[in-house]
Amino acid sequence: MRGAREIGDFRRLRVDSCLRLIQDVSRRLSKEGSHPRIVEQLRHLDEILSLIDFHAVTDSDLERIEISTNQLMREIGVLFNHQGLGSLYEDTRH
Repeated sequence: MRGAREIGDFRRLRVDSCLRLIQDVSRRLSKEGSHPRIVEQLRHLDEILSLIDFHAVTDSDLERIEISTNQLMREIGVLFNHQGLGSLYEDTRH
């Protein structure tokens, strides 16, 4: 059985993974000169995610955050393809 601290740390890791991906996409789109409104919205999402109280987050909250992040990345993938940006990462990350 996991302790409260361990559960909070685990939840933090899962949200941090989503957060890092959003930050990486935001930096890449800024660098590529994408529409400033898109970059601004990603930065706003970054700010919101950084305010999460990991001890209050439930497993269903985490699932919704991860599903939403995946949906956002699918939509941004269309932008990457349309602008010919290729892959976000040059190497494989785990």
